[in-house]
Amino acid sequence: MLGTRRRHGVTRARTVCTAVLLAAAVGLGGTATAGGAAAATGTARAGSGEPVPGPAELKAALLTSADTGLRGSTSSGGGGGGGGGISGCAALEKVLVAPGGPRSQEADFSGGQTGPLLSEELTSAPSARQTAVFTQTKKALASCHKLTLTGGSTRLTLTLQPIRFGGAESTAARMDGKLSGVQVNGYLAFGHVGPVLINYSFFQFGNGSSQLASGLYQKAVDKVRHVVAGGGGTPV
Repeated sequence: MLGTRRRHGVTRARTVCTAVLLAAAVGLGGTATAGGAAAATGTARAGSGEPVPGPAELKAALLTSADTGLRGSTSSGGGGGGGGGISGCAALEKVLVAPGGPRSQEADFSGGQTGPLLSEELTSAPSARQTAVFTQTKKALASCHKLTLTGGSTRLTLTLQPIRFGGAESTAARMDGKLSGVQVNGYLAFGHVGPVLINYSFFQFGNGSSQLASGLYQKAVDKVRHVVAGGGGTPV
C-alpha cells in the first residue's frame, strides 16, 4: 500500500497530466480536420468521391470502457486549443495544442487515483490530406527529445525516446519523468488509417512497462480499421 507521501505524489502527477494533456487536449485537432462544412453526422465524400467518415462513425470507432477496462467518457469536436501548459519542443507543441474540428471525436479514460490515463482522438479528412498531416506529425515527434507539462506551479519534464507501436503507418514515443518522487511513464502514438488519423496518449504512474499501452493502442487501430475502414484502409 502506498504511503501518504507517495499517494499524494501520485495524485498530484495524475492531476497535472489530466489537466494539461487530457483536458487541454493532446490532439491533432484543427490541423487534421476537414473544415466547418463537414459537420454532418454521416459519411461524406471528398471531391474524389472517397468516403470520409462523419462524427457518428468516428464515435463508433473509439475505444470504450469495455475495450479498455477503464472508466471513460467521449466528447465531440475533439480537444486542442489548450494553449500553454506544453513546452520544450516547438514542432510538437503545434501538433498537441491545435484546436479540434467538426470531424473529430475523443474518448478519455481513467484507471482511478493511480492511473492509468488514456486519451484517444479520431479525426477524418480526405486521405491525401491525412497523409500530409501524418507526415508532418511524424517529423515533429521525431524532432522532440524533451517535453515539459505545466499545471499551475507544477512542472513535469519528460524525456522522449522513439518506440515501435504498430507498423510503418504509426509513429510513437515513450515519455519518462518523475513528479514528487513518483515515476511517470507515458506514450504518444499517432496512426493513419485511410481518411482517419488516430491520436493516442497514455500515462501511468510507478510503472515503466509499455505492454498495456501498446496493447490498447493496437486495439484502437484494429477498431478503427474494422468500424471505419471496413477491414481495409491504410495498413498500420
